[in-house]
Amino acid sequence: MKYTLIAATILFATQASANEPFGVWQTITDDTGAYLLVDVQPCAADAAKLCSTVTEVINSPHQNLVGRPLFWDLEATDDNKWENGKVWDAATDKVYDAQVTLGKTAMRVEGCVSLFCDGQNWKRPQK
Repeated sequence: MKYTLIAATILFATQASANEPFGVWQTITDDTGAYLLVDVQPCAADAAKLCSTVTEVINSPHQNLVGRPLFWDLEATDDNKWENGKVWDAATDKVYDAQVTLGKTAMRVEGCVSLFCDGQNWKRPQK
């Protein structure tokens, strides 16, 4: 009985950590083959909020993006949704209202103006 409980606890912990927002995510690949690796973590100023930082730039000369926040100050509004923060759009160099939704295999990161939103589906990078 004791071993079954330990095994069930380990299985539950593994499943829960696999479906959380924290860790490294890969943005979509653009037409040139470039993409970003982004680390998603609790915000340094408020651990209850969600933030992200570019950790690596792949197939692009824009290495100056490393260390740049992509989204910040997102508040949990549901088990798998964060809103009320900001997101920086590299293509337009503008900041928008942000929302992030975590799915089973992807994270949807959106910038919004009023009720209109657009974004990307990020995935975990291949190892």
